[in-house]
Amino acid sequence: MRTITLSALSLILVAGAASAQTMDISSLTSIDDADVVNADGDKIGEIEEVLVDDSGTPVAAVVEVGGILDIGDEDIVISLEDLTYENGDYATTMTEEQLEELPEWDD
Repeated sequence: MRTITLSALSLILVAGAASAQTMDISSLTSIDDADVVNADGDKIGEIEEVLVDDSGTPVAAVVEVGGILDIGDEDIVISLEDLTYENGDYATTMTEEQLEELPEWDD
């Protein structure tokens, strides 16, 4: 009985690996370090991470703002509801004051 169970498990794992290898990834892009701009099109930061909830659904982005050459910058959490994708950048209509009130992310 044990041999049958292990054989079945092996088939499942091999089938899963094969399907992962055949996935078409040609249209996928990474949003790591993607620019985030304000309503005027001025860069306000870069996406560092995408945060997910308990179910694995993406809900927010960690955005690195301020500073020069990683000195004096901070990471803030912006809800994905407050970001749109426009002209190759992520944009927000949030004001500077609203951005300053967002929670900081300290990983």
